[in-house]
Amino acid sequence: MKIHPKESEFILAGYEDLEISSQIIIRDALARGLTVEVLNRRAHWLRIASPNGARVEFIKEASKTRLDSYITFLIMEDKQMSKLVLDEAGLRVPAGRHYTRREDALADLPHYESQKKSGGVSAGIVVKPTTTNFGTGITILQKYDADAYSAAVGEAFTHDDSVIVEEFVAGMEYRFLVIGDECVAVANRVPANVAGNGAATIAELVAEKNKDPRRGVGHITPLEKIQLGETELAYLRLQGLTPESVPAADEQVFLRRNSNISTGGDSHDRTDEVQSGYREIAVQAAASVSAQICGVDIIIPDLDAPISNESYAILEINFNPVLYIHNFPYAGKNRRVGEKILDLLGF
Repeated sequence: MKIHPKESEFILAGYEDLEISSQIIIRDALARGLTVEVLNRRAHWLRIASPNGARVEFIKEASKTRLDSYITFLIMEDKQMSKLVLDEAGLRVPAGRHYTRREDALADLPHYESQKKSGGVSAGIVVKPTTTNFGTGITILQKYDADAYSAAVGEAFTHDDSVIVEEFVAGMEYRFLVIGDECVAVANRVPANVAGNGAATIAELVAEKNKDPRRGVGHITPLEKIQLGETELAYLRLQGLTPESVPAADEQVFLRRNSNISTGGDSHDRTDEVQSGYREIAVQAAASVSAQICGVDIIIPDLDAPISNESYAILEINFNPVLYIHNFPYAGKNRRVGEKILDLLGF
């Protein structure tokens, strides 16, 4: 039987209503003898001060601080702008096109079809809003036709007034957390999944996995509960499965394509396994937009392969990266990243 961690290991008494990353900062600040005030609980505004009051810092949502400028935020929020900046810095990003009109995106279907046939985008394409978080509005199309492409474009445009269509880069996705000029943690985010035992249905396996106290709703726990909503049901149908299917022993069944923790994914610490060259690439990516606290999402097909411009692709760079996937991963070490932020702020 899997032994789950105690809730007291990641939930801070008196601050249970705050999102888990803010709780990490508060816990570490209190451990240092700092004064902590919660100025706005709904917006997760904190004021942290040294004991003598000589240093005072405002922090919002754990990683928004005075250290990062508004223009840095705007560049990272806009995926088209961040791709441009990263490309000009000599870093690889997926090839793609940007659209402000739905009809222009639809008219380009023959381009993607020809690329698919020639092997240029043989792994498929990704359609996503220019500005999005938590995987909202993103569709991955590995086998697609006009109807599927049109639906994906329509979905993306419901979330933003411009969209990006880009090559799908196959491989594992890793979140690199950069604080200052150092990559302090790396996590592999695995899409929502269950492992079969040869007897339980997928629905039963989901219910069992959701018993882990680390899984909750609303980012107040390190992991989110796995859902069986329309997105998950549709992905199961693509695999010829239903919630009542019984996977074989040790068979891994994925319920989503996207690997966001916010949609039930698992976080696995990989800090010690990633080549230092990839951590340097993450630091370069953060520096390209002058970010002091930044999450860099990188696809890497093979961690052990020699590093080259073809061995990785940067999917995006993230303002306000979550901390909990590194402090309380589903598997791996606690990287104590909240302490790194306090260090950077001069505490």
